[in-house]
Amino acid sequence: MAKYVVSGATGQTGTATAKALIGQATIRIAVRHESKGVAWKAQGAEVAIVEDIADVDALARAFKGVAGAYVLNPPAYTSDNLLARAEQVVAAIFEAAQRSHLPKIVALSSIGGHLPRGTGNILTAYKMEEKLKNLSTEVAIGFVRAAGFMENWRPLLSIAQQTGKLSSLYAPVDRAMPMVAAIDIGQTCADMLMQEWQGTQVWELHGPYPVSPNDVAASFSKALEQDVQAVALPESEWSSALAPMGFSSATIHSYSEMIRAFNDGTLVFEKNGTNRIRGKTTIDKVVNSWLDSNSPSQSR
Repeated sequence: MAKYVVSGATGQTGTATAKALIGQATIRIAVRHESKGVAWKAQGAEVAIVEDIADVDALARAFKGVAGAYVLNPPAYTSDNLLARAEQVVAAIFEAAQRSHLPKIVALSSIGGHLPRGTGNILTAYKMEEKLKNLSTEVAIGFVRAAGFMENWRPLLSIAQQTGKLSSLYAPVDRAMPMVAAIDIGQTCADMLMQEWQGTQVWELHGPYPVSPNDVAASFSKALEQDVQAVALPESEWSSALAPMGFSSATIHSYSEMIRAFNDGTLVFEKNGTNRIRGKTTIDKVVNSWLDSNSPSQSR
């Protein structure tokens, strides 16, 4: 079986990608610490230690001798300069891919990844795409531009359970937007690694249908068996809502710009010259999976 390396295997999409590959291919997991690889080793995976994703030498060792790699540019939300860190990381991925003669890359990008300005922290995806496009034409490069993550609503479930309200930065609350589950992102990235293709490809990944804040509130209502109403949070309150998440002030500014771009219709899929894929996992299924995780704050 072909061997693939998966970076970010302790995060949502890396974990989902690795799980989708297990049994279908040989995998090497890139993790920061040996302890993070124990469970993967038990499932037959190789483990490569990459303490810093911007470490070119460690990345090159992880990429050596594989048929392809799943990479992402993890958002440095606590950094005072999120974009500078993103440029550092993607430069390391670029250099490591060259050194190791990596034949194929599947990179997690985002809705709006083709836009050069006005998208806040999604500019990190744009910078990654533009840099990796400069790799040798012999390297197959695929970008999975994912819709908004359904999982981003998870921290609000326990609050909704307590208050009956779902505070949304997205407005209006009845406007549906493209959203997709992490499990579908992982399956798509795994599929693209295992498929044969050449050149530079872009796949725009949607969920089964667009989802509005009202739809999320309805899923919360069903799962919690109580009424939950979506309420648009005024922009004047965004900073105070984001600060407890550990964001730096620069990231709060960038994240707010991203939300405005969603709300005013700037952040959209490119459509022209791209491939469209639709995931299968619904928002109801994702929300119910949180309740099934046995977290005390998310019990029925």
